[in-house]
Amino acid sequence: MDSDFIVNAEKVLLKVDPALGKLIQNQQLLPTNRPTDYFAALCRSIIGQQVSVAAAKTIFERFENATNLLPANVLAINDETKKQIGLSRQKTAYLKDLARHFHNNPTVYEHLERASDTEVILELTTVKGVGTWTAQMFLMFTLQRPDVFAPDDGGLQRAMMLLYGWNSLPRKKELQKKAATWSPYRTIACMHLWQSLDT
Repeated sequence: MDSDFIVNAEKVLLKVDPALGKLIQNQQLLPTNRPTDYFAALCRSIIGQQVSVAAAKTIFERFENATNLLPANVLAINDETKKQIGLSRQKTAYLKDLARHFHNNPTVYEHLERASDTEVILELTTVKGVGTWTAQMFLMFTLQRPDVFAPDDGGLQRAMMLLYGWNSLPRKKELQKKAATWSPYRTIACMHLWQSLDT
């Protein structure tokens, strides 16, 4: 997403959500380059499931060093390599299933660029270990779709509780209802919420 798009989105968010607006005024999002390696992006998301950001970064770096992010090398991961990387048996199985898709057809997901958000989620979630959250991360960070919200993301939940002073986490439907006020820039709102946890 380029800087002009982000600035325009922030102007809208400032008006529709004063609390979020204060957050936006106190921090700045940097433009991000769009990843072109779909396999690497999906591997990163699978590795990042249910672990801290720091742990995910460390494990992904080991994974990258061990496999060069090549599907054939991922398929060849053995028990010793799995332990050295720090992968669970389950995540290794997920990564191998993903690698199988790319090994059999390297362009298997290139058409997702032209698919709707719903279509992307439906197709990606047919891969073992790729659930709705992982598909949503792919939409946000790889395809850079502007209007995505991931209500099951723990970081977003914590950031929203802090921002709005909630004593307990509302139901998923309530989170989605709140996020609907940010449309069509829910992704930008999420980026600010995640960044607020770092500050």
